[in-house]
Amino acid sequence: MNKQNLNTDVTEDNLNHTFKNILLLEKLFILEIKKIYEIEEGISKINHYIMSIANRAISLNRGFVTLAESNNYQTAISLMRLQIDNCLRLYALSLYSDSGEFYEKVLKGEHIRNLKDRDGNRMTDNYLVTKIDKIFPQFKSLYQKLSGHIHFSSEHFAFNNKVENDTYSISVGNIEDLKIAEKVDYTFNMYLVGKDLLKLISEYRMEITN
Repeated sequence: MNKQNLNTDVTEDNLNHTFKNILLLEKLFILEIKKIYEIEEGISKINHYIMSIANRAISLNRGFVTLAESNNYQTAISLMRLQIDNCLRLYALSLYSDSGEFYEKVLKGEHIRNLKDRDGNRMTDNYLVTKIDKIFPQFKSLYQKLSGHIHFSSEHFAFNNKVENDTYSISVGNIEDLKIAEKVDYTFNMYLVGKDLLKLISEYRMEITN
């Protein structure tokens, strides 16, 4: 995932177009799942795992668009971090020595951060992010930025805050006042994370095909 620099030459049309692209990912997720189902002639443990992640991804995409269209970006942005979580949880599956065992452990409630990959490394979020960043450049930087939106941090001071003559002012409960370029940037990155997840799913399909 190559996160772009903030593009200020954008309009509401660009934003709406990106919303549509996010929602179109739903069809692509379902198509990949169907292909895997046909190849494996049923629902394998791994496909069940992937199906569950894809189902969550679709819900997150729908939720993001609904929130963003109502100008609730402060909540919508947190869903981007959860979509990144989907990528990490799916990628962890490919690093574990026995995918069937991995499935069983996760199904029983084992935390992935307590599991070790085939090289003996605990699959913490930080470890997984560092590994996946080599596949999708700047994934780690986006992860770090978005993590600040999950727990209250300096990121939240950017919403409805203004500084004039070293004096802060904030409006509480009003519509969030983000620039169109910021809206498009957040929305485009939600789309990119979805594409990254789709690529991880399609890579599994190609692996079982070969």
